[in-house]
Amino acid sequence: MKQKLIFLLLVLFITTTEESYSQMAKFKALFLYNFTQNVEWPSNANQNEFVITVIGDKEMAAELQKLAQVKKVGTKTIVIKESSQIKSLTDSHVIFLSSGKSSLMSMLSAEQQENPTLLISSKEGLCNDGAAISFTTVDGKLRYEICSSNIEKHGLKVNTKLLSLGIPVN
Repeated sequence: MKQKLIFLLLVLFITTTEESYSQMAKFKALFLYNFTQNVEWPSNANQNEFVITVIGDKEMAAELQKLAQVKKVGTKTIVIKESSQIKSLTDSHVIFLSSGKSSLMSMLSAEQQENPTLLISSKEGLCNDGAAISFTTVDGKLRYEICSSNIEKHGLKVNTKLLSLGIPVN
């Protein structure tokens, strides 16, 4: 009987954890979409479609795919790509790096230094490594750190509203 109870509690914990992770991916996808509405890319950036590349997070890619079916960035259709590497991502407007791949942020930032790309991290504290935006949790709520200088380095312009709602990092 004791083993059955422990098993049931374990199943409940795993199910609850998976649901909360799925819910977090949904919130991050919505945040990310809203970021695209408050950042301006240069006019010479890919004109036909808006490309978001996700590195190392299938759940996030799936949530963004759902959004891409019903939303646009301006007049551009949203295309979601998945990658396991940071090389040759020159057509991406946004690159989302999972927390499991966070050690790659410095290399990703160097690789993308000449491109108009918004670098977003799922792990807090990566603005110091080149991320424009890093998700964080404050008092149990999803928030984001934002570094305007990292955004501007990539030739992007950010709306002051987005800056004021985030946690500034310099």
